[in-house]
Amino acid sequence: MKARAFAAVAESVVRDALHRKVFYILVALTLAMFLMIPALPSARVGVQLDLLRDGFLGLISLMSFLLSVILAAGAVYQEVERRSAYFVLSKPVTRRLYFLGKFAGVMLVTAAALAFSYLVGLGFIYARFGVLNPGIWKAFFTIFLESSVLASLTLLLSVFASPVLSSLGTLLFYVICHLKGDFLSDAMADASLNPLLRGLAGFWYYLLPNLGFFNSNETVAHGERAFPVRATDLLLLALLAAAFTALFLLAGTLAFARKEI
Repeated sequence: MKARAFAAVAESVVRDALHRKVFYILVALTLAMFLMIPALPSARVGVQLDLLRDGFLGLISLMSFLLSVILAAGAVYQEVERRSAYFVLSKPVTRRLYFLGKFAGVMLVTAAALAFSYLVGLGFIYARFGVLNPGIWKAFFTIFLESSVLASLTLLLSVFASPVLSSLGTLLFYVICHLKGDFLSDAMADASLNPLLRGLAGFWYYLLPNLGFFNSNETVAHGERAFPVRATDLLLLALLAAAFTALFLLAGTLAFARKEI
């Protein structure tokens, strides 16, 4: 019974996404821009292939970020505002199951968009260069992992804030977690700063995940010639993403359970 209810909640997110123009617009724009990459100034064939893959994966990262955050920001908030959540929660569906089902639905849509883009990318690269490059799945996998962390955080923030504010909060988190390796580490080592500021920089440095670890686009785009992405690397990234995703989902389910609706 619980599994059926969970699947129904997740399916509602998928159905909603398929009826929203933003889903098709993001995927279409991403693929359209990808198809325009060959129009860039010409270079040697090997360089063209690397540039094509690098640009393609960059666009996919952006699409996945926007898609997962936009869907997660409204998955719970809008249904509560429209009071349609009351109908679902009046059935034998716990708030925790409802919240986790919404997250599962967001990630199903994100995974489907990534899978479709992966197949299109493989086909286009093969048609243009005669190169079958299935290894780019590694970059798609790390993009999906990062999206799961961002979607779970956005769902948590959406319990307290509107879709716009929760999306902005996730964007701030995204920027800080990508810059922490340079900005926060430099602040920790800067002796000219106030000790309190250095301590705060160290606190956030060790508390926040380094999302830069999930960016394997450039490495994969250049054929992993310099830094191969090993199975152990992917496993460690999956564990890191699972830990932060679970933490945000736990906080989100607890907050949603106490929310007055």
